[in-house]
Amino acid sequence: MERTVPTSTSLDAATPTLLVVDDNEMNRDMLGRRLEKKGYRVLKASDGATALDLIATEPIDLVLLDIEMPGLSGLEVLREVRRTRTGLQLPILMATARSDSADVVLALEAGANDYVIKPLDFPVVLARVEAQLRLRPASAPGPGASPDAETGPGTLLAGKYRLGSLIGSGSFGSVYRARHEDLAHDVAVKVLLTGARRSPEALARFQREGIAACRVKHPNAVAVTDFGVTAGGAAFLVMELLEGHSLEDEIKRVGRFTAPRCAEILTPLCAALAEAHAAGIVHRDVKPANVFLQQTAQGERLKVLDFGIAKMADEDARAGNLTVEGGILGTPVYMAPERFRGAVIDGAADVYSVGVMLYRMLAGRLPFSAPDADLMAVVMMHLHNAPRPLSEADPAIAPEIDAIVMSTLRKDPRERPAIASLATSFARAAARDNLSAPRRDVRQGSDVIPEGDAPTERTEASTETIRRQRPD
Repeated sequence: MERTVPTSTSLDAATPTLLVVDDNEMNRDMLGRRLEKKGYRVLKASDGATALDLIATEPIDLVLLDIEMPGLSGLEVLREVRRTRTGLQLPILMATARSDSADVVLALEAGANDYVIKPLDFPVVLARVEAQLRLRPASAPGPGASPDAETGPGTLLAGKYRLGSLIGSGSFGSVYRARHEDLAHDVAVKVLLTGARRSPEALARFQREGIAACRVKHPNAVAVTDFGVTAGGAAFLVMELLEGHSLEDEIKRVGRFTAPRCAEILTPLCAALAEAHAAGIVHRDVKPANVFLQQTAQGERLKVLDFGIAKMADEDARAGNLTVEGGILGTPVYMAPERFRGAVIDGAADVYSVGVMLYRMLAGRLPFSAPDADLMAVVMMHLHNAPRPLSEADPAIAPEIDAIVMSTLRKDPRERPAIASLATSFARAAARDNLSAPRRDVRQGSDVIPEGDAPTERTEASTETIRRQRPD
């Protein structure tokens, strides 16, 4: 276990301090020396435990973190840091030899700001470090109360919400467990990274989109009960507090899903999105991490999270008020081609994102991935390449199901199905496939309806609760 803290006092207090975490001494020292030559103060750690100790005791401005290390892995260190510090408070760049797109997505969704592949191209690493450090002063509050001071655990937000533990953080903000002091009930509070404190136009935009988020009234959409901006400029949304886990967590645990299980998830998901689309609201960031499987006394209930938040971030970025961590609004592997073209976005973009999710659930992999975690290559695939048929992943997948999923991934948004008809057609195809096909060796999560006991028809557009039953 090695830690290196420079003792030189030649650098002034304004010099950024970087922490390089790598169990390979040569990599650690070489990167550290090159960063020092660029004028940075550099600390070094050879393992995750030492890194966490330095983060707790030293004034660190940015971390370059390897993934594969003895003891605590880099992802475990990342998750531990994100329990108390957001990506804006402490940027973390993963510097690793893992180049698979799934590893990139996993790290970004765990709270990493960026991801670079070994062998490291130092000019690229330096540019990304400098880009992240530029975000910190740009997001610092002006005169008056500090948003950070208003939004830490234990503080009273807007005179009503006592913030508790940090539930999680991501590109658009941080979520806290909180207590409504007057009503004495628990809620979730999402503190958002917006430009609301910097201009009247940005404040008006946040208020408009906050109202839009509150307008999505559906049993399968998370209920947003309040929103506002504090005196110090901290923009926030107040939501119902959910117990359960995300669809992303279930995908990681289960792997591939049966078609009936996909239909169970797809029906309420599409019902909530259809309600939003009817109100003129596009989600813009549909992905497994934003689909929550709430556990209730009556069974599992699906909830769609973060309506309106991606649009707030999009508009803030275009107005020059916000640069989202890592420079990417949303997760590129789930984005529709028109998002990359800068075209007008409507509900068809959500349909495409749902199709990417369906593909991953059925095939056990994403429709598009690239070597060396090249996100730009993935973007070009979304723009120009046709996905491989699902039958290549599993020849037993019914052609009808394959065709439905492929229809959601068409490049022209006008050729994709409407969100409500997608749920109906997929549920019918899954029921027919379930009746006609023999059992296949596809894993299901515990308490999932076995294929032989799945309902043969499930087409209601407003399904509220998924009830799971065990066979006798």
